[in-house]
Amino acid sequence: MKNRYYISGKISGIEEEAPKHFERAEKFLVARGLFPVNPMKIEHNHKGYWTDYMKSDIKVLCDCDGIYMLNNWQDSKGAKIEFQLAKDLELNIIFE
Repeated sequence: MKNRYYISGKISGIEEEAPKHFERAEKFLVARGLFPVNPMKIEHNHKGYWTDYMKSDIKVLCDCDGIYMLNNWQDSKGAKIEFQLAKDLELNIIFE
């Protein structure tokens, strides 16, 4: 599937409100004919440590064509890592 865009942004510390940010991003991408990949909806089969989430999510990101950076991405250690990886892999980057 082409035009898969991984959504990247802050989750840790805002677990209650994060889903609405990611869902809004999904709708934005779909409206533009793109296929969103929401890390909050990825099945994670591990113990729930931050590093476990990152390892799973990075694997998914590597199969995407681009990344969509939420406005709060710079407040997230994980999103900064995802941004740098996307940049190094020369994925298309869209900023909210």
